[in-house]
Amino acid sequence: MPENKHLRRGLYCLYGAASIILVWLLLRFALPWLLPFIVAVIVTRLIEPAVHYMTDRFRIRRGFASALCTVIVFAALIALTALIIGRSVIELTAFVKDLPSLLKSLTKTISLIGERIDGYVHAAPPEIQDYLQNAIAGLVQKIADLPASLSDDVLGLLSSIAKFTPKLILFFFTCALSVFFFSCGYKEISAFILRQIPKNRHASLRDFRKDLLATFGKWLKAELMLAGITFAEMTVAFLIMRIDFALLLALLVAIVDFLPVLGSGAFLVPWALLTLIGGNYKTAIALVVIFAVNTLVRSILEPKMIGKQIGLPALATLIAMYVGFCSVGVTGMILFPIGLIMLKHLNDKGYVKLWKN
Repeated sequence: MPENKHLRRGLYCLYGAASIILVWLLLRFALPWLLPFIVAVIVTRLIEPAVHYMTDRFRIRRGFASALCTVIVFAALIALTALIIGRSVIELTAFVKDLPSLLKSLTKTISLIGERIDGYVHAAPPEIQDYLQNAIAGLVQKIADLPASLSDDVLGLLSSIAKFTPKLILFFFTCALSVFFFSCGYKEISAFILRQIPKNRHASLRDFRKDLLATFGKWLKAELMLAGITFAEMTVAFLIMRIDFALLLALLVAIVDFLPVLGSGAFLVPWALLTLIGGNYKTAIALVVIFAVNTLVRSILEPKMIGKQIGLPALATLIAMYVGFCSVGVTGMILFPIGLIMLKHLNDKGYVKLWKN
């Protein structure tokens, strides 16, 4: 390392920039290829206590215990995925069939609104009447084309699901085989990894793994707390609106909101759209307001709660989540804060010196 402090700082910046670019490339391009094996490692670690218990308690071979646990886990996952996809296809198909009748009420409502707007248009200054009439005519035409457009979109979605199914089957198959092989050779793989690391680093590695698992647990705790807040908000709102099965629907929204890919909008926005089409404007507006309030509350609380749980300032957590979303997508909103806490841990332990504590 050069003695000149300016040159040394420049090299640190260069190393940092190269590391950031390398991580971005890995997450952007290598992650989709490695994802089945990353998931397999996580699942293997989760089922290891059960495999260990079966081999010690019942004196059965490790291969059989690994195969049994793998089959149970992936049978449950495949059944749940098939149930969700199958039910979605059924509901979307029924929606396409009922769409013309659902849009009849919307067309009548738009016609009534259009008659009222015509009165305002004729009362407007002459220089803007043509503009307003053209705008209204374009809106009416879009509404008239809406059934065909929605039908095409839904059919396209069904086609995408059909095309994606083989990839999903291949993902599950690869992941299941990887879990079985990882679990069968868990001790050998662990020993091989430890042999590649100097013995004086084993204790540090165990501490780092322990801290990483604790960090993930704290992140999960924060997300569950946010889901609980969502459940409370939805329960109160649905009870005020006198919606049937308020608790069940609130629980469903909270579960959907817990999933980073979907969020509460995946449930509330289509519901609001359907009620609007059905002519129930008050319920539609109320659902949109509930969605907006929930999104605002989550946007405010999420950085603070996650930052508090994993020991990061709220601003740093917010920056990590935003940069992760912009660079990688929804997955980055989870991985970047975890990566930042790993860097903080390495810096606090003295393995790297990125900033002064």
